[in-house]
Amino acid sequence: METRVFRWACFGVATIAIAILLWMINDMRVEVKRTNAMVSEHLPAVLANVKTATATLANLSKDIESVRDLTGVAGGVGGDRSLVQYADSVLDFLATQPGKIGHTKVIGDGIKDVVPIADWVAGARKEALWLSFRANSKAELLDRLGKTKWGENWVYVPPTGEPIPLIDFVNKQHPE
Repeated sequence: METRVFRWACFGVATIAIAILLWMINDMRVEVKRTNAMVSEHLPAVLANVKTATATLANLSKDIESVRDLTGVAGGVGGDRSLVQYADSVLDFLATQPGKIGHTKVIGDGIKDVVPIADWVAGARKEALWLSFRANSKAELLDRLGKTKWGENWVYVPPTGEPIPLIDFVNKQHPE
């Protein structure tokens, strides 16, 4: 009698375990169906957004490549790259020099708007990039960099000694 009770108890526990297992499998099946329905509903919108983002990213990549070519950073543009490098080397050289920079007066003698070289170089870097786009040679770039937008000459004022036009100073001191 005890063996019959034990068998029926084991059969009952197995039946309950199988019922729980089948309930969990059914629950997963229902969840997968719900997930598939949600994915099917939203997938076209997601794919459209991905296509739009991909197209936008491709356009942005082309724009960045164009800017890199224009600035001479990309490998395919030799002339522009050398002008950008030359402008950078001139400004790096000037940043290490003692003294100040000002410009000649239009009327009268003397130098006005004298500033420390580091301040002048910081402002000139933005202009140098633009000038490197417009210049055709290093000499033209230096000529444009050595003059104000009104055509006045920038003048290097050393701590001791006479002021010298910036173009002449760079030509004498900066190795090309």
